[in-house]
Amino acid sequence: MKNFGLSNLHLVNPIAILGPKGRSRGSHAQNVLDSIVYNRSLEEALQDVDLAIGTTAQKSYEPSNLVRKPMTPKELSAMVRRRSGTVGIVFGREGTGLTNSELDKCDATVTIPASLEYQTLNLSHAAAIIFYELHNTAADSSTDWFASEQVKKTILRFLSQSASLSGMEDYKQSLLIRAFRNILGRSGLRHREGTVLAEGMRRISETLSHAKIPENSETPSALTESHAEPTDWTPKSDSKQRIS
Repeated sequence: MKNFGLSNLHLVNPIAILGPKGRSRGSHAQNVLDSIVYNRSLEEALQDVDLAIGTTAQKSYEPSNLVRKPMTPKELSAMVRRRSGTVGIVFGREGTGLTNSELDKCDATVTIPASLEYQTLNLSHAAAIIFYELHNTAADSSTDWFASEQVKKTILRFLSQSASLSGMEDYKQSLLIRAFRNILGRSGLRHREGTVLAEGMRRISETLSHAKIPENSETPSALTESHAEPTDWTPKSDSKQRIS
């Protein structure tokens, strides 16, 4: 992290305690070690992140496993180029990596192309390769803000409501939401694009709702005006450009 200008390190329930030996291996990166933030859950670690990227060495060839359809580090760096916002890179355990459930909490996944005979890299080597690719984009001036996690959640909420109102089966809804989240994650969705999508999905959801509900019936609580206000997806004013 120090080699590539990164300093924001979060650890989720680490099983090891950083002692003098670990400190000595950190060499000139003591400031990174001093600033470690300990989190009780992955959700807590990602709560202020605009774009969460999970890492995996395991690709899936099953059409239904949409979680493990990763991009390469070069594709990731191209996607974040000329964007402002907070990007979190999530690394798993040294031996087993991230689970499907943990990857499902990320917007997109990244993998390092390697020999089919042995695709798994040591954690430190994988991190260095990904950090290097991201470092190459750091000098580019930012022109657009990433759509915040709040914006993306709003889009997916209205999409889910629309799918439910259309009569789509639950398991198909799950696949739809995962597929759409993959698209949002890999595209590096801009804030303006996100607000337009959120507004469009809101209108579709409300139109389907009115088509399903008799005139004298009350609107379901999931579609009340408080949920439909534009401020529901307004970005935080204190967002800063950083990579975690």
